Amino acid sequence: MSRVGIAAILTSGRTQKQGRGLEQGKLSKEYRDEVSVCEMDPTTLHVLRIEEGKPVLVQSAHGCVVVRSRIDRRGKPGIVFIPCGPYANMVIDSTTESSGMPDYKGTPVEIFAAEDRVVLSIEELLEEIFGGH
Repeated sequence: MSRVGIAAILTSGRTQKQGRGLEQGKLSKEYRDEVSVCEMDPTTLHVLRIEEGKPVLVQSAHGCVVVRSRIDRRGKPGIVFIPCGPYANMVIDSTTESSGMPDYKGTPVEIFAAEDRVVLSIEELLEEIFGGH
């Protein structure tokens, strides 16, 4: 794993493809392929010295997760996006301030190239979190 990290602000939200994947089920390939990505501007990929689709480690004060990189041509340097779901939940603050919904906007993160890592399936991610219980 590269030691060159890029500081960024993580935002999250729903996407149309994610919604279509949900129709197939939360354990479907379509859903997983849409929510296991981190969208970023092309400059960030260049600085990390990786190609689109390669794994990146997203790390925050709340946790870390490996996802695939995806170029957002309209993206701005320093802002990254992971669709709402189990992968984003690994790095956002889980407190809800009595709203029932965590804050999916504005989480400080650091992004690292992680070409030696694999993106876990949703089942593997849940196994890692809950240890098979």
